[in-house]
Amino acid sequence: MSLEENKSPNSNLKTQTWEPHFLATGIGSLPHTESKAALDLIWKSVPTAPHWPQLPNLGAESSFVGQYLRPLIETGVIEGFVTPRFQVEVPDWSERMARFYELYLRAESGEEEAFESFGFTAEGGVGFESFCADLEHRDTQGVLFVKGQLSGPLTVGMQITDENRRASYYDEIQRDLLVKALAMHAEWQTRRLRRLGYPVLMSIDDPSLYAYGSSTHVTLRRESLIAHLNEVSEGILRQGGIPAAHVCAGTDWTLLFDSKIQVINFDAYEYMTSMIVLAGPLNEFLERGGILSWGIVPTSAKAFEETVASLQERLEGNINALLKRGVNESRLRAQSMLTPSCGTGTLELPLAERIYALLNGLAMKIC
Repeated sequence: MSLEENKSPNSNLKTQTWEPHFLATGIGSLPHTESKAALDLIWKSVPTAPHWPQLPNLGAESSFVGQYLRPLIETGVIEGFVTPRFQVEVPDWSERMARFYELYLRAESGEEEAFESFGFTAEGGVGFESFCADLEHRDTQGVLFVKGQLSGPLTVGMQITDENRRASYYDEIQRDLLVKALAMHAEWQTRRLRRLGYPVLMSIDDPSLYAYGSSTHVTLRRESLIAHLNEVSEGILRQGGIPAAHVCAGTDWTLLFDSKIQVINFDAYEYMTSMIVLAGPLNEFLERGGILSWGIVPTSAKAFEETVASLQERLEGNINALLKRGVNESRLRAQSMLTPSCGTGTLELPLAERIYALLNGLAMKIC
């Protein structure tokens, strides 16, 4: 894998382009409740691109949404990790908002204590802190980059509601609070991982982007979705990280092509058609140095039916479908990665282990 600086057409910021050649990494979540076992699986399966383990089975503070709410809860804007809800009905709502924005501005200006408050809680950061400490005791000679992840603005905004159970994403003020909290966390997490001494790939996991363009979510605006992805990406870029995005369903991928996201991770097992129909824009994305990350290993019981050979055959078939539509082959193969199609945090342990074993075997065969 090579890294070099390149000027992004979507921004004035310096970005990094690289050639991973089907390097494998994970999405993030694992079903373990003990970080050492999770880390052992990660290092065994994706040793050149390890990720820290999200451990949702540890509790609400370690969940897909709760993990990133610390500053919003500590300032009283949101109540509860288990069923988080904006407290817009309380008499001092304005004062609570002011506390959050003051904290945000202090963090933005470089005040260390305020910046640290956008990190994980002690319980929510068990997997992250274990990963950081573990790197000091591992043979990391072959590590090419480390991967972090956080939940995306649309997904978090659809999960958290106000007292009327209306999704917070549809409220301009609540949405702004969420986006700013996530953007500052992304910057905090990227800085922490960068201190480990490796390039950092930071993925914004936003599966709810599948809803854009659907009849049930007609109020979702393209410009706003891109702007929010960019706001989170800018925090990653400020700390020298590589912004990525993961959507485990079909979506309008031009949302990501036209953003500051540099690595797009998609479910290539179940939703390949959604990428094939955008072969032209995909080719342009690759020409600009973008990376396509193939979620080719299914995160379902289908993994027990698949083999390394069958997944390689499926992957090659998918590649050929793109080549027939004009995608440059050498660029596509050089600028591709491999992952599972989604996280494994909700699965049984034997299935998660099977998925990671297939991922490792496929990467070993293709690289």
